[in-house]
Amino acid sequence: MTQDENDVDWFKRVFNDHFEYIRNYLYYLSGNITLAEDLTQDVFLTLWEEHQKIRKETVRAFLYTVAKNLYFKHHRKTKINLSFINSLLSEQNQESPEFILELKEFDQKLQQAISEIPEKTRIIFLMSRLDRMTYSEIAGNLKLSAKAVEKHMTKALKLLKEKTDRKL
Repeated sequence: MTQDENDVDWFKRVFNDHFEYIRNYLYYLSGNITLAEDLTQDVFLTLWEEHQKIRKETVRAFLYTVAKNLYFKHHRKTKINLSFINSLLSEQNQESPEFILELKEFDQKLQQAISEIPEKTRIIFLMSRLDRMTYSEIAGNLKLSAKAVEKHMTKALKLLKEKTDRKL
C-alpha cells in the first residue's frame, strides 16, 4: 500500500468516526444545521489539507479547534435555535391539544433559556445531553479538566431550572 492509500484510509476512518460529533458541535454553536454541515465539510477539507502535519493522536482536538475557529470566523454571537422538542411534537401528534400547546410553550421557554446560558457552558451542556458524551470525553474535546466540565454542567442545570421553573 502506498503512502497516499494509507492517508486516504486514515482520512476515511477519521471522517467516519468524527463527522457527526463535529457537525453537532457546530450545530450547537450556530443553531443552524445547514451552516453546521457546510462548516463541517470545511473542517474536513482543512484536515485533508493539513493531514501531513497533524499528529494522529491529537486529531480529535484538531477537529474541534478548527470547527470552533471556522464558526467564529463565519458568525459571531448568534442565538441558538434547536428543534429537538419540535421533532418530538411531530412524532407524537396523538397527544391532546392542551399537552401540545403546553409542550410548545415549554419548548420556547427552554430554547430561550438555553440561548441565555454562557456560550462555553451551553456547548458543554448540549454535548452532554444531546450527544450523550461523558464529562471526560467533553473535557478531552474542549481541552478542559473533567472538574471544569462538571462545574459548567452544574451551572447550566441551575440556570435552566431557574429560567424554566421545572426540574430537568
